[in-house]
Amino acid sequence: MNILESLLLAIANILYYPVIVAVLAILVHQAVSLGKFMSELKKRRSNFSKQVENFELECKAYFKAPASSYKAIELDLVYKLRKWRQSYGKALSSNRLMIKAGPTLGLMGTLIPMGTALSSLSQGDLMIMSANMVTAFTTTVVGMACGLTAFLMHYKQSSWMKNDLLECESMCERNLLDWETTNRSGQELVNS
Repeated sequence: MNILESLLLAIANILYYPVIVAVLAILVHQAVSLGKFMSELKKRRSNFSKQVENFELECKAYFKAPASSYKAIELDLVYKLRKWRQSYGKALSSNRLMIKAGPTLGLMGTLIPMGTALSSLSQGDLMIMSANMVTAFTTTVVGMACGLTAFLMHYKQSSWMKNDLLECESMCERNLLDWETTNRSGQELVNS
């Protein structure tokens, strides 16, 4: 049984530095993500959405040479909306990952040094124990903080996405109505 325990301890010790590096990498990632989020928040306070603006430009370009039938245009717009939603969702996926990865790596960063700390306690080396306990608790705090900020940003960004999707859907409907009105007017002129 000691061989298995020694093997598990060796694996945990091998994971120590990669976990610490990963926690630091997540911290840097979240700092960058928070900066982007704050920039987006500032833009949205002035009712500006880059995603909606990009979709609007794409719709205007499409309606310069739309499909020939109402049903084909409707299908094209539905496809564009789905594609837009998929790309928007990809932008939110890193926060979904951080919501889980931050606390998980923080917990790993806690448990690995605690094993060493308990081992050093049994040998009476309080200096090593205290250093490992500090590492254990700081990785937990950093991991949980990253997970919390990712959750809060994801919550707000999901709300923005729902609002933007509603705006894009209504834009498609308005464009479709405009196209239909224009085509009916053109057909009435041709028929008279």
